Amino acid sequence: VHDRAISIDTGKKSVTTKNGEFPYDSLIIATGGLPIIPPLPGIELDGVYPIHRLEHGKKVLERIDTGTVKSAVVVGGGAIGVEIAAALMEKGLKVTLVELMEDLMIKCSDSDFCKIIENRLIEEGIELIMGCGVEEILGKNRVEGVRVGEKEIPADMVILGVGVMSDTKLAESAGITVNRGILTNGWMQTNIKDVYAAGDCICSRCLVTGRPIPSQLGTTAIRQGMVAATNAVGGYETMEGVLNSMVLKILDLHVGRTGLTEMEAMECGMNITVGRIKAETKAEYYPGGKEIHVKLIFNSVNQEIIGAQIIGGEMVAEKIDLIALAISQNAKIEDLMKLEYCYTPPLAPSHNPVVLAAENAFKKLERGKEVRRRKFGL
Repeated sequence: VHDRAISIDTGKKSVTTKNGEFPYDSLIIATGGLPIIPPLPGIELDGVYPIHRLEHGKKVLERIDTGTVKSAVVVGGGAIGVEIAAALMEKGLKVTLVELMEDLMIKCSDSDFCKIIENRLIEEGIELIMGCGVEEILGKNRVEGVRVGEKEIPADMVILGVGVMSDTKLAESAGITVNRGILTNGWMQTNIKDVYAAGDCICSRCLVTGRPIPSQLGTTAIRQGMVAATNAVGGYETMEGVLNSMVLKILDLHVGRTGLTEMEAMECGMNITVGRIKAETKAEYYPGGKEIHVKLIFNSVNQEIIGAQIIGGEMVAEKIDLIALAISQNAKIEDLMKLEYCYTPPLAPSHNPVVLAAENAFKKLERGKEVRRRKFGL
Protein backbone atom coordinates (compact mmCIF):
# COMPACT_ATOMS: atom_id res chain seq x y z
CA VAL A 1 0.00 0.00 0.00
CA HIS A 2 0.99 3.65 -0.43
CA ASP A 3 2.95 2.70 -3.54
CA ARG A 4 2.37 3.08 -7.27
CA ALA A 5 3.31 0.83 -10.18
CA ILE A 6 5.22 2.85 -12.76
CA SER A 7 6.09 0.28 -15.42
CA ILE A 8 5.95 -3.42 -16.27
CA ASP A 9 8.83 -5.26 -17.92
CA THR A 10 7.20 -8.41 -19.31
CA GLY A 11 10.51 -9.74 -20.68
CA LYS A 12 12.25 -9.43 -17.34
CA LYS A 13 9.01 -10.26 -15.51
CA SER A 14 9.21 -7.41 -13.04
CA VAL A 15 7.17 -4.39 -11.93
CA THR A 16 8.86 -1.08 -11.12
CA THR A 17 7.13 1.06 -8.49
CA LYS A 18 7.93 4.32 -6.72
CA ASN A 19 9.62 2.30 -3.97
CA GLY A 20 11.49 -0.37 -5.88
CA GLU A 21 11.42 -3.21 -8.37
CA PHE A 22 9.50 -6.43 -7.75
CA PRO A 23 9.82 -9.68 -9.73
CA TYR A 24 6.79 -11.81 -10.54
CA ASP A 25 5.94 -15.31 -11.73
CA SER A 26 2.37 -14.26 -12.57
CA LEU A 27 0.98 -10.75 -12.79
CA ILE A 28 -2.60 -9.54 -12.49
CA ILE A 29 -3.49 -6.05 -13.73
CA ALA A 30 -6.51 -4.62 -11.92
CA THR A 31 -6.07 -0.89 -12.46
CA GLY A 32 -9.81 -0.30 -12.69
CA GLY A 33 -11.44 2.68 -14.35
CA LEU A 34 -11.20 6.46 -14.34
CA PRO A 35 -14.09 8.91 -14.30
CA ILE A 36 -14.57 10.69 -17.62
CA ILE A 37 -13.96 14.41 -17.11
CA PRO A 38 -15.38 16.41 -20.04
CA PRO A 39 -13.17 19.33 -21.20
CA LEU A 40 -15.66 22.02 -20.22
CA PRO A 41 -14.75 25.65 -19.51
CA GLY A 42 -14.97 26.08 -15.72
CA ILE A 43 -14.35 22.40 -14.96
CA GLU A 44 -11.68 23.41 -12.42
CA LEU A 45 -14.03 25.56 -10.30
CA ASP A 46 -14.68 24.78 -6.64
CA GLY A 47 -17.92 22.86 -6.37
CA VAL A 48 -17.38 20.53 -9.35
CA TYR A 49 -17.28 16.88 -8.29
CA PRO A 50 -16.71 13.69 -10.29
CA ILE A 51 -18.42 10.62 -8.82
CA HIS A 52 -16.47 7.38 -9.04
CA ARG A 53 -15.10 6.34 -5.67
CA LEU A 54 -16.44 6.36 -2.11
CA GLU A 55 -14.35 9.40 -1.20
CA HIS A 56 -16.00 11.37 -4.02
CA GLY A 57 -19.41 10.76 -2.46
CA LYS A 58 -18.10 11.70 0.99
CA LYS A 59 -16.83 15.05 -0.34
CA VAL A 60 -20.23 15.80 -1.86
CA LEU A 61 -21.99 14.99 1.42
CA GLU A 62 -19.52 17.14 3.38
CA ARG A 63 -20.25 20.12 1.11
CA ILE A 64 -24.02 19.61 1.40
CA ASP A 65 -23.76 19.36 5.19
CA THR A 66 -22.24 22.87 5.33
CA GLY A 67 -25.69 24.19 4.42
CA THR A 68 -24.32 26.31 1.55
CA VAL A 69 -25.68 24.10 -1.24
CA LYS A 70 -29.28 24.62 -2.29
CA SER A 71 -29.17 23.52 -5.93
CA ALA A 72 -27.18 21.10 -8.08
CA VAL A 73 -26.73 20.21 -11.72
CA VAL A 74 -25.90 16.61 -12.59
CA VAL A 75 -24.08 16.15 -15.90
CA GLY A 76 -24.82 12.76 -17.44
CA GLY A 77 -28.00 10.68 -17.39
CA GLY A 78 -26.56 7.19 -17.18
CA ALA A 79 -27.07 4.89 -14.19
CA ILE A 80 -24.72 6.83 -11.88
CA GLY A 81 -26.07 10.24 -12.91
CA VAL A 82 -29.69 9.21 -12.35
CA GLU A 83 -28.95 7.63 -8.96
CA ILE A 84 -27.03 10.74 -7.86
CA ALA A 85 -29.81 13.08 -9.04
CA ALA A 86 -32.39 11.13 -7.03
CA ALA A 87 -30.14 11.06 -3.95
CA LEU A 88 -29.51 14.83 -4.10
CA MET A 89 -33.24 15.49 -4.42
CA GLU A 90 -33.85 13.37 -1.32
CA LYS A 91 -31.27 15.54 0.49
CA GLY A 92 -33.52 18.54 -0.21
CA LEU A 93 -31.66 20.09 -3.15
CA LYS A 94 -33.19 21.55 -6.30
CA VAL A 95 -31.78 19.24 -8.97
CA THR A 96 -31.36 19.60 -12.73
CA LEU A 97 -30.17 16.58 -14.73
CA VAL A 98 -28.59 17.24 -18.13
CA GLU A 99 -28.17 14.39 -20.66
CA LEU A 100 -26.78 14.66 -24.18
CA MET A 101 -28.92 11.77 -25.48
CA GLU A 102 -32.69 11.96 -25.98
CA ASP A 103 -33.36 9.52 -23.11
CA LEU A 104 -31.90 8.79 -19.69
CA MET A 105 -30.13 5.46 -19.18
CA ILE A 106 -30.46 4.62 -22.87
CA LYS A 107 -27.40 2.33 -22.72
CA CYS A 108 -29.15 0.23 -20.08
CA SER A 109 -32.77 0.27 -21.27
CA ASP A 110 -34.89 0.84 -24.33
CA SER A 111 -36.69 4.15 -24.78
CA ASP A 112 -40.08 2.86 -23.55
CA PHE A 113 -38.58 1.81 -20.22
CA CYS A 114 -36.43 4.95 -20.02
CA LYS A 115 -39.67 6.94 -20.12
CA ILE A 116 -40.91 5.21 -16.94
CA ILE A 117 -37.80 6.39 -15.10
CA GLU A 118 -37.95 9.89 -16.58
CA ASN A 119 -41.61 10.36 -15.61
CA ARG A 120 -40.89 9.27 -12.03
CA LEU A 121 -38.03 11.77 -11.69
CA ILE A 122 -40.20 14.56 -13.09
CA GLU A 123 -42.97 13.68 -10.62
CA GLU A 124 -40.49 14.27 -7.79
CA GLY A 125 -39.54 17.71 -9.12
CA ILE A 126 -36.22 16.92 -10.81
CA GLU A 127 -35.79 19.04 -13.95
CA LEU A 128 -34.65 17.02 -16.96
CA ILE A 129 -32.84 18.58 -19.91
CA MET A 130 -32.23 15.98 -22.61
CA GLY A 131 -30.90 16.09 -26.14
CA CYS A 132 -28.26 18.73 -25.36
CA GLY A 133 -25.19 18.98 -23.17
CA VAL A 134 -23.58 21.39 -20.73
CA GLU A 135 -21.36 23.81 -22.67
CA GLU A 136 -19.81 25.73 -19.78
CA ILE A 137 -19.65 25.75 -16.00
CA LEU A 138 -20.19 29.30 -14.79
CA GLY A 139 -18.52 31.08 -11.89
CA LYS A 140 -15.40 32.98 -10.84
CA ASN A 141 -13.80 30.93 -8.08
CA ARG A 142 -16.62 28.55 -7.33
CA VAL A 143 -19.62 27.17 -9.21
CA GLU A 144 -22.50 29.57 -9.82
CA GLY A 145 -24.30 27.69 -12.59
CA VAL A 146 -24.02 26.04 -16.01
CA ARG A 147 -24.85 27.05 -19.55
CA VAL A 148 -26.89 24.66 -21.70
CA GLY A 149 -27.47 26.14 -25.15
CA GLU A 150 -28.91 29.60 -24.62
CA LYS A 151 -30.07 28.78 -21.10
CA GLU A 152 -28.17 29.51 -17.88
CA ILE A 153 -29.07 27.30 -14.93
CA PRO A 154 -28.08 28.52 -11.43
CA ALA A 155 -26.33 25.90 -9.29
CA ASP A 156 -24.20 25.71 -6.16
CA MET A 157 -22.75 22.34 -7.15
CA VAL A 158 -22.06 20.39 -10.35
CA ILE A 159 -21.81 16.60 -10.29
CA LEU A 160 -20.09 14.80 -13.18
CA GLY A 161 -21.70 11.44 -13.89
CA VAL A 162 -20.58 11.15 -17.50
CA GLY A 163 -19.17 7.65 -17.22
CA VAL A 164 -16.03 5.63 -16.65
CA MET A 165 -13.20 4.65 -19.00
CA SER A 166 -10.77 1.79 -18.52
CA ASP A 167 -7.40 2.71 -17.01
CA THR A 168 -5.10 0.97 -19.51
CA LYS A 169 -2.06 3.27 -19.57
CA LEU A 170 0.20 0.91 -17.60
CA ALA A 171 -0.85 -2.10 -19.70
CA GLU A 172 -0.40 -0.30 -23.03
CA SER A 173 3.11 0.83 -22.10
CA ALA A 174 3.99 -2.83 -21.44
CA GLY A 175 2.86 -3.94 -24.92
CA ILE A 176 -0.41 -5.52 -23.78
CA THR A 177 -3.21 -5.44 -26.38
CA VAL A 178 -5.91 -2.87 -25.65
CA ASN A 179 -9.19 -2.01 -27.43
CA ARG A 180 -11.39 0.21 -25.23
CA GLY A 181 -10.01 -1.97 -22.44
CA ILE A 182 -7.39 -4.68 -21.94
CA LEU A 183 -8.25 -7.70 -24.10
CA THR A 184 -8.29 -11.07 -22.34
CA ASN A 185 -9.46 -14.58 -23.10
CA GLY A 186 -11.79 -16.74 -21.00
CA TRP A 187 -8.96 -17.48 -18.55
CA MET A 188 -8.44 -13.71 -18.09
CA GLN A 189 -5.05 -14.02 -19.83
CA THR A 190 -3.73 -11.09 -21.85
CA ASN A 191 -1.64 -11.49 -25.01
CA ILE A 192 1.48 -11.63 -22.80
CA LYS A 193 2.34 -14.94 -21.12
CA ASP A 194 1.70 -15.03 -17.36
CA VAL A 195 -0.02 -11.64 -17.38
CA TYR A 196 -3.73 -11.57 -16.45
CA ALA A 197 -6.22 -8.72 -16.08
CA ALA A 198 -9.61 -8.24 -14.43
CA GLY A 199 -12.19 -5.60 -13.54
CA ASP A 200 -13.03 -2.21 -15.00
CA CYS A 201 -9.73 -2.01 -16.89
CA ILE A 202 -10.62 -4.83 -19.31
CA CYS A 203 -13.04 -5.35 -22.17
CA SER A 204 -15.32 -8.33 -21.57
CA ARG A 205 -17.07 -10.76 -23.93
CA CYS A 206 -20.83 -10.58 -24.40
CA LEU A 207 -22.32 -14.00 -23.66
CA VAL A 208 -25.06 -13.50 -26.27
CA THR A 209 -23.14 -12.08 -29.25
CA GLY A 210 -19.56 -13.08 -28.47
CA ARG A 211 -18.46 -9.50 -29.12
CA PRO A 212 -16.18 -7.48 -26.81
CA ILE A 213 -18.13 -5.05 -24.59
CA PRO A 214 -17.42 -2.94 -21.50
CA SER A 215 -18.77 -4.44 -18.28
CA GLN A 216 -17.83 -2.04 -15.51
CA LEU A 217 -19.86 -3.67 -12.76
CA GLY A 218 -18.80 -4.82 -9.32
CA THR A 219 -20.27 -8.29 -9.88
CA THR A 220 -18.27 -8.67 -13.09
CA ALA A 221 -15.06 -7.54 -11.39
CA ILE A 222 -15.51 -10.00 -8.52
CA ARG A 223 -15.95 -12.95 -10.87
CA GLN A 224 -13.10 -11.91 -13.16
CA GLY A 225 -10.79 -11.37 -10.18
CA MET A 226 -11.50 -14.87 -8.87
CA VAL A 227 -10.84 -16.42 -12.30
CA ALA A 228 -7.62 -14.45 -12.83
CA ALA A 229 -6.34 -15.27 -9.34
CA THR A 230 -7.11 -18.99 -9.65
CA ASN A 231 -5.28 -19.29 -12.96
CA ALA A 232 -2.38 -17.05 -11.86
CA VAL A 233 -1.50 -19.53 -9.08
CA GLY A 234 -1.77 -22.61 -11.30
CA GLY A 235 -5.46 -23.49 -11.00
CA TYR A 236 -8.03 -23.74 -13.77
CA GLU A 237 -11.08 -21.49 -13.99
CA THR A 238 -12.92 -19.85 -16.87
CA MET A 239 -15.38 -17.05 -17.48
CA GLU A 240 -17.41 -17.57 -20.64
CA GLY A 241 -18.81 -14.06 -20.84
CA VAL A 242 -21.02 -11.40 -19.28
CA LEU A 243 -24.64 -10.30 -19.56
CA ASN A 244 -24.22 -6.98 -17.73
CA SER A 245 -26.95 -7.91 -15.27
CA MET A 246 -27.63 -4.97 -13.01
CA VAL A 247 -30.23 -3.54 -10.65
CA LEU A 248 -30.59 0.01 -9.32
CA LYS A 249 -32.83 1.73 -6.79
CA ILE A 250 -34.03 5.09 -8.09
CA LEU A 251 -36.37 6.70 -5.58
CA ASP A 252 -39.00 3.97 -5.03
CA LEU A 253 -38.29 2.22 -8.35
CA HIS A 254 -36.19 -0.92 -8.68
CA VAL A 255 -34.67 -0.93 -12.17
CA GLY A 256 -33.06 -4.06 -13.60
CA ARG A 257 -31.70 -5.35 -16.90
CA THR A 258 -29.71 -8.25 -18.33
CA GLY A 259 -28.53 -9.38 -21.76
CA LEU A 260 -29.35 -7.30 -24.83
CA THR A 261 -31.80 -4.43 -25.18
CA GLU A 262 -34.05 -4.25 -28.26
CA MET A 263 -31.76 -1.58 -29.70
CA GLU A 264 -28.62 -3.65 -29.16
CA ALA A 265 -30.21 -6.76 -30.66
CA MET A 266 -31.33 -4.88 -33.77
CA GLU A 267 -27.88 -3.30 -34.14
CA CYS A 268 -26.52 -6.86 -34.23
CA GLY A 269 -28.94 -7.68 -37.05
CA MET A 270 -31.11 -10.00 -34.95
CA ASN A 271 -34.77 -10.67 -35.73
CA ILE A 272 -36.45 -10.35 -32.34
CA THR A 273 -39.79 -10.91 -30.61
CA VAL A 274 -40.61 -8.89 -27.49
CA GLY A 275 -42.98 -9.91 -24.71
CA ARG A 276 -44.14 -7.21 -22.33
CA ILE A 277 -46.53 -7.19 -19.40
CA LYS A 278 -47.58 -4.85 -16.59
CA ALA A 279 -48.55 -6.78 -13.48
CA GLU A 280 -48.62 -6.70 -9.67
CA THR A 281 -46.07 -8.12 -7.24
CA LYS A 282 -48.76 -9.67 -5.02
CA ALA A 283 -52.15 -11.24 -5.63
CA GLU A 284 -54.44 -8.57 -7.09
CA TYR A 285 -56.86 -8.84 -4.15
CA TYR A 286 -54.11 -8.64 -1.49
CA PRO A 287 -53.14 -5.17 -0.16
CA GLY A 288 -49.65 -3.74 -0.64
CA GLY A 289 -48.91 -5.05 -4.13
CA LYS A 290 -46.72 -2.84 -6.32
CA GLU A 291 -46.71 -2.34 -10.06
CA ILE A 292 -44.05 -4.17 -12.06
CA HIS A 293 -43.19 -3.90 -15.77
CA VAL A 294 -41.49 -6.91 -17.38
CA LYS A 295 -40.01 -6.94 -20.86
CA LEU A 296 -38.45 -10.07 -22.37
CA ILE A 297 -36.52 -10.10 -25.64
CA PHE A 298 -36.26 -13.30 -27.70
CA ASN A 299 -34.39 -14.28 -30.84
CA SER A 300 -37.25 -14.97 -33.28
CA VAL A 301 -35.22 -17.53 -35.23
CA ASN A 302 -34.42 -19.99 -32.42
CA GLN A 303 -36.86 -18.49 -29.84
CA GLU A 304 -34.09 -18.20 -27.21
CA ILE A 305 -34.24 -15.51 -24.53
CA ILE A 306 -31.51 -12.89 -25.12
CA GLY A 307 -32.43 -10.01 -22.82
CA ALA A 308 -34.79 -8.51 -20.26
CA GLN A 309 -35.69 -5.23 -18.58
CA ILE A 310 -37.78 -4.98 -15.43
CA ILE A 311 -38.98 -1.94 -13.48
CA GLY A 312 -41.12 -2.21 -10.37
CA GLY A 313 -41.59 -1.35 -6.74
CA GLU A 314 -40.08 -4.61 -5.51
CA MET A 315 -38.99 -8.15 -6.50
CA VAL A 316 -36.90 -7.03 -9.48
CA ALA A 317 -33.40 -8.30 -8.62
CA GLU A 318 -34.45 -11.94 -8.24
CA LYS A 319 -36.29 -11.90 -11.57
CA ILE A 320 -33.27 -10.43 -13.35
CA ASP A 321 -31.10 -13.19 -11.81
CA LEU A 322 -33.60 -15.81 -13.02
CA ILE A 323 -33.57 -14.49 -16.57
CA ALA A 324 -29.77 -14.20 -16.60
CA LEU A 325 -29.63 -17.91 -15.77
CA ALA A 326 -32.18 -18.62 -18.50
CA ILE A 327 -30.05 -16.75 -21.07
CA SER A 328 -26.90 -18.61 -20.03
CA GLN A 329 -28.77 -21.92 -20.45
CA ASN A 330 -30.20 -20.98 -23.89
CA ALA A 331 -33.76 -21.18 -22.58
CA LYS A 332 -36.56 -20.70 -25.11
CA ILE A 333 -39.94 -18.98 -24.93
CA GLU A 334 -41.75 -22.21 -24.06
CA ASP A 335 -39.23 -22.93 -21.27
CA LEU A 336 -40.20 -19.70 -19.56
CA MET A 337 -43.89 -20.28 -20.25
CA LYS A 338 -43.58 -23.61 -18.41
CA LEU A 339 -41.61 -22.13 -15.50
CA GLU A 340 -42.71 -23.66 -12.21
CA TYR A 341 -43.08 -20.91 -9.63
CA CYS A 342 -44.43 -20.42 -6.13
CA TYR A 343 -47.52 -18.47 -5.08
CA THR A 344 -48.92 -17.04 -1.89
CA PRO A 345 -50.94 -13.79 -1.80
CA PRO A 346 -48.67 -11.81 0.58
CA LEU A 347 -45.51 -12.59 -1.42
CA ALA A 348 -46.25 -13.56 -5.01
CA PRO A 349 -49.19 -13.44 -7.46
CA SER A 350 -50.84 -16.52 -8.90
CA HIS A 351 -49.64 -15.53 -12.37
CA ASN A 352 -45.87 -14.95 -12.47
CA PRO A 353 -45.06 -11.78 -14.50
CA VAL A 354 -42.12 -13.49 -16.23
CA VAL A 355 -44.42 -16.26 -17.45
CA LEU A 356 -47.01 -13.71 -18.57
CA ALA A 357 -44.39 -11.78 -20.55
CA ALA A 358 -43.20 -15.01 -22.20
CA GLU A 359 -46.81 -15.86 -23.13
CA ASN A 360 -47.19 -12.39 -24.63
CA ALA A 361 -44.11 -12.97 -26.79
CA PHE A 362 -45.37 -16.40 -27.83
CA LYS A 363 -48.70 -14.95 -29.01
CA LYS A 364 -46.87 -12.34 -31.09
CA LEU A 365 -44.67 -15.03 -32.61
CA GLU A 366 -47.68 -17.18 -33.47
CA ARG A 367 -49.49 -14.20 -35.01
CA GLY A 368 -46.41 -13.52 -37.10
CA LYS A 369 -46.36 -17.11 -38.31
CA GLU A 370 -50.05 -16.90 -39.23
CA VAL A 371 -49.48 -13.69 -41.22
CA ARG A 372 -46.63 -15.35 -43.12
CA ARG A 373 -48.73 -18.45 -43.80
CA ARG A 374 -51.51 -16.33 -45.27
CA LYS A 375 -49.10 -14.17 -47.25
CA PHE A 376 -47.34 -17.10 -48.88
CA GLY A 377 -50.35 -19.43 -49.03
CA LEU A 378 -48.78 -22.07 -46.78
